[in-house]
Amino acid sequence: MAEQHNLIGLFEKQAQLSPDSTAVVFGDDRLTYRELREEARRVAGRLRGLGVGPETLVGMAFPRSADAVVCMLGIVLAGGAYLPVNPDFPAERLKRVLGDARPPLVVCAPEAAEAMRGALPEGTVLRTLPDLFDHDARPADGELPQAVPADALAYVMYTSGSTGRPKGVMVEHRGVVRLVKDTDYFGFSPDERFLLTGALEFDASTFEIWGALLNGAVLHIVDQETLVVPQRLKRALKQAQATVLWLTAPLFNQLVDEDVTLFEGLRTLLVGGDALSCPHVNRVLEACPGLRLLNGYGPTENTTFTTVFPVERPYESAIPIGRPIAGTTTRVLGSDLRPVPTGQIGELFTGGLGLARGYLHNPEATAKGFLTLDGERYYRTGDLVSADSTGVLSFHGRSDDQVKIRGHRVEVKEVNSALLDVPGVRDAHTAVQDSATGKKLIGYVVTEGDEDGVLSELRRRLPSYMCPERIVRIPRLPLNANGKVDTARLPAPAASVRPPSGRLSPEEEKLAALWAQVLHREPELIGPDSDFFELGGTSITAGALIGRIGRELGVVLSFQELFATRTLRGMARSVAEGEPQGFAPIAEIPAGGDLPLHPQQRGLYALWQVDEESLAYNVPARLDVSGHLDPERLRTALRQLAGRHDALRTHFVTEVDAQGRPRVRQVVQEAVNVPLEILSGSRACTDEDVVARFVRPFDLGSGPLLRALLVQDEDRDDRLYLDVHHIVFDGVSLALLVDELLDLYVGVRPEEPATTYAAAGRWLDGELETGRFARDGAYWLERFRDAPPPLDLPTDHPRPAIRSTRGAVVRHELGTECQDAVRRCAAAHSVTDFSVLLIAYAAVLARLSGQRDIVVGCPMSGRVHPDLDRVIGMFVNTVALRLQIDDGATLGDLLAQAGREHRSGLTHQAYPFDRLVEQVAPQRDLSRNALFDAFFALQNIDFHVFRKHGRRVTVSLLHPGTSRFDLNLQAYQRPQGLRLELEYSTALFTQQSAESLLEQIVAALDEVLHRPGLSVFPPASRPAAPPTGALTAPATDFAF
Repeated sequence: MAEQHNLIGLFEKQAQLSPDSTAVVFGDDRLTYRELREEARRVAGRLRGLGVGPETLVGMAFPRSADAVVCMLGIVLAGGAYLPVNPDFPAERLKRVLGDARPPLVVCAPEAAEAMRGALPEGTVLRTLPDLFDHDARPADGELPQAVPADALAYVMYTSGSTGRPKGVMVEHRGVVRLVKDTDYFGFSPDERFLLTGALEFDASTFEIWGALLNGAVLHIVDQETLVVPQRLKRALKQAQATVLWLTAPLFNQLVDEDVTLFEGLRTLLVGGDALSCPHVNRVLEACPGLRLLNGYGPTENTTFTTVFPVERPYESAIPIGRPIAGTTTRVLGSDLRPVPTGQIGELFTGGLGLARGYLHNPEATAKGFLTLDGERYYRTGDLVSADSTGVLSFHGRSDDQVKIRGHRVEVKEVNSALLDVPGVRDAHTAVQDSATGKKLIGYVVTEGDEDGVLSELRRRLPSYMCPERIVRIPRLPLNANGKVDTARLPAPAASVRPPSGRLSPEEEKLAALWAQVLHREPELIGPDSDFFELGGTSITAGALIGRIGRELGVVLSFQELFATRTLRGMARSVAEGEPQGFAPIAEIPAGGDLPLHPQQRGLYALWQVDEESLAYNVPARLDVSGHLDPERLRTALRQLAGRHDALRTHFVTEVDAQGRPRVRQVVQEAVNVPLEILSGSRACTDEDVVARFVRPFDLGSGPLLRALLVQDEDRDDRLYLDVHHIVFDGVSLALLVDELLDLYVGVRPEEPATTYAAAGRWLDGELETGRFARDGAYWLERFRDAPPPLDLPTDHPRPAIRSTRGAVVRHELGTECQDAVRRCAAAHSVTDFSVLLIAYAAVLARLSGQRDIVVGCPMSGRVHPDLDRVIGMFVNTVALRLQIDDGATLGDLLAQAGREHRSGLTHQAYPFDRLVEQVAPQRDLSRNALFDAFFALQNIDFHVFRKHGRRVTVSLLHPGTSRFDLNLQAYQRPQGLRLELEYSTALFTQQSAESLLEQIVAALDEVLHRPGLSVFPPASRPAAPPTGALTAPATDFAF
């Protein structure tokens, strides 16, 4: 029957047999076979509308996720073939693969869109997965193919190429079917539970994904970090009740060294990708007597596995690779292509149903690698093997310079070719060395540059597994009498300059656990010399860490101490030497107590009083929700959410006290109904329509200050719009809101907040008067007792007498290379990425204004007590950072000053900005903001994606067409690289001027990174204005 030989028919049959069985599990998200089929068919229907059919190659770029499986299956159900690429690969590698494959369409995760957009060849269209969900109705049964021929293309996966050009292996449906159906090496059945360990672009994932989905089993997906941390992987295996696991040989060895009992619950463990280590295998056989251990061998060109060998006893020498699996033929031939005698070594040729079609767009490589022998087609593996009298094969190495690194096939010539492409490298040789964990590469280079620079450049071009572990600079390559590189005379790499991490002391172990909490890492990955900021720490996570240290260890470190120590060992020493003064729990407010405004609310309330119709402090957001929401359940969940957080039940009243002075206080209602509008059948409703209709001024005198709009259409997923006033809300609050709303919608009670927003305000007031923050005011008053004049930038339009809040945004993408350079620069100068970016901005402001005393406003999280972690409310405080530039000061000098200023700002961040304004600038100029007109924020994320209780929610912040400042620079650090967005007042600047200004900031950043010795005020004080570009999607200054 046709469906027995292709993936479409087999999956459809399995979905009919077990529609309510679990198919895919990823975190809290579970998809049954029915749900997986429905989601994949929706993708397939949209793909068909975009022209995808048989033999159409569709690229897909996703991290490990359920979405990746949905997309892969959707491509197949549309009749197409998938091309998996890793969005985290260097841009140069992505460009080479996609440029070679030339797919007409690439589908990616939303967070990978920017990285992929820069790698697309001309003519390739990019779509995100939500795009495909949002624009398509569910296809009718007749609209999708029920089957394709067995020799139809299923996927293309790229391997390393000896010429430096990666090769795309073309695998057909019958190859995958032969791997996972009616097999003789493994008993696929519905009661198996697979844990996905293979990368999507690695052919082991074919065994895991299709082995599960075509047999009614469960596929559990975990993140990359889980796979390499034994304790975490052990928990994942136990939670998933996994029965089958695939591992590359090097990873298997590392895990065995850490915890040999890790595999106890498994029924079957498959290991391969490199020669197996006998000592490691023997230890597992002894520790797990009931485990079935298989050695799996095979090139991508023969669909994952060619031979399999069950390891049933201890081995002292090489473990065989076994016999060919069903549907596979093998031949061991000599250089004359004739069979070698039994026991003799020859080259392995393999054929059968798993054989690939060839290499995509590469007929020369196909002709070289695939041969016809005696009327049957074979692939020439290049592997040297021997066969015993029973037909069992043993592996004896390679006939060329191909090597396996961490389970990936690597052509050493491709690595060497990439080394020779590095600017400044005159000659190079790549050597292969054995190590305790497998093969590793060492790059020898003849260059005037430094080793780190060469390796950094190489990481832009190659995946991490292809990069040499070390780069060794030598004056010339040693040659032998034949003119070839004399490998015996190459110098051994010097020992690593970084000392081994060593064991942690008990104090360091406690601190490492707190690091792990705020950095979302496993404690096992943190050593005594680990650097908090190199591991991803930011000023926000530093604040969270200080709070946790105070609560758990009873010592409060300052930001200066944390920035100065940086390492785990140094920080543990500071904790040991610190004075005990931990955070006591925040006291509750008695019922009926007086509720003055929270310190961070007072300035926002004053701004609202100036212009009650302004939208500048509205925070509108769109939540794209998979599937459809029940309006009444949503209404109930919103009401319960407001009941948990007093800020969402708050409004404000103005009263007159006994002296006749107006006084504002909060009123918290016992319960509120969050307004929820329903808009149905609105397929054409755009974000602009919603902003115009739904986002409107709030009356702070009547609550709640949150409203919702549910947009529903039968043919697409629901969109939930939220509009909330900044006076009760900040970026952390948005993440908390979505997370708790998903729980409440399904009847799950979220973790309780440790305190209320009102109690937090009263606590902070007390601490500001007599407590730990009492001295913060003195710091700021001293810093601004002689406040500089306002920033005097040239503008296109006269400044209005009353500041306008109308605004727009321009954007510039800088990519991963620049983002990495920023991090290296920050580490070299012992500052944060924030300071590096800040001075590029400040230098341009100084040059354009001619002023040497520059003030820039910056947001701080304001959550200065650990009890505030799960409280919804407005905690963000603005601080004014002042940079005073001496004559002759260099960018490096300014960077050091910015680092000191930032650390001081963090330390004293609790002091409310409006209090400082009242004291140093009581006479307000209504045409400007107080103290500064330029703002800067560094964001580590610019969107949130939530998956919980079977739903996927993507959060996007909308822009209401306003600007709170003359200029507001937002820097976004993302997996795809660095992005700068400049929000500007349209009452002052044209789009062309804003684009020119942003280009000058980019140029200044390049100076900071590569010429820090340059004067802040060079002779050519004004960079030339670059050509203008298009106005791009607006951003927000909403600090996460």
